[in-house]
Amino acid sequence: MKETQDNREKGNRLWFWLGLAAVLATALPYLLLGENAVFTYHDQLDGELIAYLLQARHLFQGDVLPEFMGGMSKTALTMPAPLEVLLFLGGDGCIGLTVMMITGRFVGYLGMYLLCRETVRESWIAALFGVLYAFLPFLPVYGLSQYGIPLLFWCFLQLKNRRHLLGAFFYTALYTMCSSLVLVGFGLLGMGAVFLIWRLLRKCSGSLLFPFAAWTLMLVLYAAENFRLFRQLADGGELSHKAEYILHPAPFFGTFAGGVLSGGQHSQDLHVWILAAAFIVAAAWLVRGRMKKGSLRGTEEIRLLRAMAFCLCCNCFFAFVSALWQSGPGIALRGRLSVFGAFQLDRLLWIAPCFWYLLGACGAALVWRWLLQPGLRPAGVVLALSGTLAVCFTGIQLLLGSDVKSNLQKLLHPDYPALSFSDYYAIGVLEQVESFLHQQTGLAQEEYRVVSLGIDPAAALYHGFYCLDGYSNNYPAAYKHAFRNILVPELEKSDYLREYFDDWGNRCYLFSSEIPGYYTVGKDGFWFQDYELDTNALRDMGGRFLLSAAYIMNAQDQGLRLLREEPFETQESYYRIFVYEVQ
Repeated sequence: MKETQDNREKGNRLWFWLGLAAVLATALPYLLLGENAVFTYHDQLDGELIAYLLQARHLFQGDVLPEFMGGMSKTALTMPAPLEVLLFLGGDGCIGLTVMMITGRFVGYLGMYLLCRETVRESWIAALFGVLYAFLPFLPVYGLSQYGIPLLFWCFLQLKNRRHLLGAFFYTALYTMCSSLVLVGFGLLGMGAVFLIWRLLRKCSGSLLFPFAAWTLMLVLYAAENFRLFRQLADGGELSHKAEYILHPAPFFGTFAGGVLSGGQHSQDLHVWILAAAFIVAAAWLVRGRMKKGSLRGTEEIRLLRAMAFCLCCNCFFAFVSALWQSGPGIALRGRLSVFGAFQLDRLLWIAPCFWYLLGACGAALVWRWLLQPGLRPAGVVLALSGTLAVCFTGIQLLLGSDVKSNLQKLLHPDYPALSFSDYYAIGVLEQVESFLHQQTGLAQEEYRVVSLGIDPAAALYHGFYCLDGYSNNYPAAYKHAFRNILVPELEKSDYLREYFDDWGNRCYLFSSEIPGYYTVGKDGFWFQDYELDTNALRDMGGRFLLSAAYIMNAQDQGLRLLREEPFETQESYYRIFVYEVQ
């Protein structure tokens, strides 16, 4: 008996290490490519990574980020995972982001593995779904906000059952400091509160001491992390541009269906095949008439089916709340909440991927049990084949839709056109610009202000330039109005750009009606033929230089002087940068 148990433990460890090896192997292309690696840049390289870098530069230096948008409060760039700012103290964004990615995938795998082991028992199923979860296309800049949820739930179960208390409390604190309150923490705190109240109503308070302590720990740490934001809300102060958001309602049923089948923004988890297979498994169980009253009450199969039902109900609830928040009635309510109406309650869907993959693991465990029962083996074989196909399709989609594929292509074919980290931040080019401006003017970077056209302002910020433009979801409305004066000529040419800036405005950029919606212009022969801006307004805000990714034909008419005819570039660079001085 002991020998059998030892062999089983060895098998469990083998599955765990095989899964972990598969997860860590996906990091090799990033490590080999370095700054030539490909990372999703939307909501990552253009904003959140800059938040870490600037906050790290000024970690214990007051409440202002002097480089950002003329000198904004630190609340204008809130880090999604505050503790992970330590990774950027050296100023190397690529290394910091790569470490965040590897750490996130490891924690995601470990958490889903442990949660599935706790629920379905089978180690190979836990390893399989742990790998799938780790491969999900979450953005590393959000830290453990999404990757860390399964391990947090597992720790909660340990606290409830009074096991591994020290480790569970440690990880609860770690997760809170490496995740975002406004993106996912509010949902987790809400779920915890509902559970605690429900258990109290059922008079099960005896097992609530440690879960309540962990919930309180999360609440206190989140409050401490966001004290500047809470202070800003309490003081009133300057009106945030978020109060001027114009929200457009979405159809309820379409949004609800999308939330159930596809997830929300940055929480797409490609679970449709797994969901379909789980429904087939549940239907097959029902068809066999195995739910006769009292026949299987309390059995392992019933427990797994209940877990699947719980996961499905939670995710349907998240989708329902998200759809309601974005529907006509929801928008009407949010319009009365001023700045609070901009709160994204649909981020509840960030919790959903954990439940979808746990649901899939429970379905796989059911099929495995049927395969082990001679009378159910034929049906089990059919269901196992359908489940295998679902998992294969999901895995292929995850790999093809992630940055792993792009980095493998980049590794094999260096000319692969995907925008790399180095390309996006114009590494090797903006250093030339900074050196040139210092030689021409004798000024240090902090003594002048720049704006960017056809280059995301994040590139200039990455290189230490002091910028008037930037990407922020919380800055003063007065600044937005002042910056709008610069854009008026171009906004009048494009209804799309005018609505984009006036109704939303998180991207406080120099827009062009000749390339609406494009923030990066490669060196492909494009040039601005009729670009217009209010140079007086730019000068009034302190703007001294304009960095453009394309030649501006009518620059002189707009009060801009080209400082060097030859653009700044390298042979491999994505950008070709022209430097103009504001006259």
